[in-house]
Amino acid sequence: MFLTLATLALALQGAAAPVRAPTVTARVTPEAPAIGEPITVELRVRAPRGSEVRFPVLADTGTRIEPLDPRAIRDTPDADQIDRTAVYRLIAWDTGSVDLAFSDIIVRRDGADQRFPVRFETVRIRSVLPRDTAQRVPRDPRAPLDASSMPWRWWVAVAVVLLLAAWGWRRWRSRDGAHGIPDPGAAVRARAAFAHLRALDLLGAGEPGRHALAHVGVARRFIGERWPSLPVPLTAQELEATLPAIDFPILPERLVSLARRSEALAYAAASITPPDAERMAVDSVAIVEDLEKVYQARLARETADAQRIKRRPMR
Repeated sequence: MFLTLATLALALQGAAAPVRAPTVTARVTPEAPAIGEPITVELRVRAPRGSEVRFPVLADTGTRIEPLDPRAIRDTPDADQIDRTAVYRLIAWDTGSVDLAFSDIIVRRDGADQRFPVRFETVRIRSVLPRDTAQRVPRDPRAPLDASSMPWRWWVAVAVVLLLAAWGWRRWRSRDGAHGIPDPGAAVRARAAFAHLRALDLLGAGEPGRHALAHVGVARRFIGERWPSLPVPLTAQELEATLPAIDFPILPERLVSLARRSEALAYAAASITPPDAERMAVDSVAIVEDLEKVYQARLARETADAQRIKRRPMR
């Protein structure tokens, strides 16, 4: 009889014990980061045992803040509950105010989902330049320029002549083919961005849409640098109207089709499967490589022609 009552008492005690609700905390360090300084964001969730915690893959910060590493998950040992922290490392490339935006944290338990919005105060990115303080002691005022003792008009004339000479020399160099020196910066930046996206593995993290859009964005920025008449803000319809008027080295349909698919994802909230997202990423890389080959070939041909004209003997 004693065992039965003890067992019943334990059961009643266990039934009366309340189930802890999930708690979410967020922290940003440092609070006032400098431009180029790594920023660490920690999202911590404490939830009952048996819960499933889903963190956002990346911060939605646009182009002013970029991720340094893929998201890291850290578990703290706790016998009573799940204590899990997602760590994001970001970096800012511009000063000013930035809003850190994350999608909701989802905690699933017993088949039901609880969503926890992530909110931060505006982060101010400070400059690393020294501040201009009012503690400097100004120098004593200089005596007025004595025009009778210094031929200042001659110095002005010399400065004007030097400026005109420099301008004429730059014009002559531009005509002589000096602009034909290859600038591999756009291709190098695009390839580095593609490699960074592969390391982030957005597709493996369940973000096929962002995987596709990020690759298309790199390709569009590369094209905008190589062909300034095709800036990134152009829509697919505008691209279709503009491409026939310029000497674009690949079939316009390839770029227009990629732009239309990305617009459907970005603005129409169209769904996309991981294989289709990977095809868009592969198409973006292929377009960049094909354009760069043609661009470099044209540049080499123009440079050779300019050098041949330069070596041609004058009659």
